[in-house]
Amino acid sequence: MNVLFLSPAFPPNAYLYCTALAERGITVLAIGDEPPEALRSELRAALTEYVFAPAMGEYAVLHKAVAALVRRHGPIDRLDSNGEHWLEAEGRLRDDFGVFGLSGADVRRHRSKLAMGERFAAAGIATPPIVRNDSEHVVRRFAERHGFPLVFKPDAGSGAADTFAVHGEQELARVLATPRPELVVQPFIAGEIVTFDGLVDRDGHIVFCSSHAYDNGIMQVREGRLDGHYYSLRTIPPELDAHGRAAVAAFELRERFFHVEFFVRADGSLVALEMNVRPPGGFTTDMMGMACDIDVYALWAAMLGGESLTDFDYERKYHVAHAGRRNDRAYREPLAALVAELGATLASIREVPEAFAVTMGDVACLLRHSELESLRAAIARVQALA
Repeated sequence: MNVLFLSPAFPPNAYLYCTALAERGITVLAIGDEPPEALRSELRAALTEYVFAPAMGEYAVLHKAVAALVRRHGPIDRLDSNGEHWLEAEGRLRDDFGVFGLSGADVRRHRSKLAMGERFAAAGIATPPIVRNDSEHVVRRFAERHGFPLVFKPDAGSGAADTFAVHGEQELARVLATPRPELVVQPFIAGEIVTFDGLVDRDGHIVFCSSHAYDNGIMQVREGRLDGHYYSLRTIPPELDAHGRAAVAAFELRERFFHVEFFVRADGSLVALEMNVRPPGGFTTDMMGMACDIDVYALWAAMLGGESLTDFDYERKYHVAHAGRRNDRAYREPLAALVAELGATLASIREVPEAFAVTMGDVACLLRHSELESLRAAIARVQALA
């Protein structure tokens, strides 16, 4: 079996997908923009062939590299990056080389927030009203109907890039003065963000799931340069579990990670924010494994290799948190003191790649505890300012 992995060296934990595949005897081919000598030794050992393509962001370059790999190794059976950035390129390559999985049209549909809204609504899941930002008249009518703040965001993609809030008429006039038809507009929804994350097999069966609660939305963390944190839940609330499973079924996902985001309103009701057909970002896949004492990367590789996972069993033993810190802030306790004081609760300290630091902080402290209140206390200590 030939699996082609795009960008195996970035983000930093991407290599774990490749090593997990190789451990199952699967041939792992890869294309990346990191020089071969910069790859970590475990990754080099896992790859049958690595194509260094500094300009792999250009589709013609990527296509040429894949064609060369096919000539040398035969057909590609699976192709993935497990990252948002490469989703559309993956879809095009699957179309061009006849690879199983999401087609280019599938990817475009799954990444469109307008199309997401239709899917959520068809599944009976509440979702915010939405319009495309291609008509000043339509947007102004939308503002009259729903009031401010309004949130502008790209129709395609995820995260907080190009996402911003508009709080009144003057701001709206400035925004509408520059045509941005690639954006959509929604009312700001007040509420906490929770997720339904996991892995679905090729028959559409959810073999693993988890949930995370966020202290703030990514947009708020980025705009306010907040020290954000989020943590996993040991028990998924029944309504969230039902809505998450309904969303995965409605989007007809197969053999993929999923990351569904919801708002929890003040009355406890759920509103779907978006569906992401890839794992949650940052170090969340590591956190998912830490919460259950399992290897999520090995689970994904087993699924891709065709192993039956219908009887896979796991227990959410711990709450696991990401608590971010920023290099330009003074904190009450240095990291060395926290390591000594928190002991096993402070499970890992990671440097955050610069590309993610604006939303995740420069340093990520991964915390683990079976009791939520103890975990929250540890988060507070990590982020307490001097």
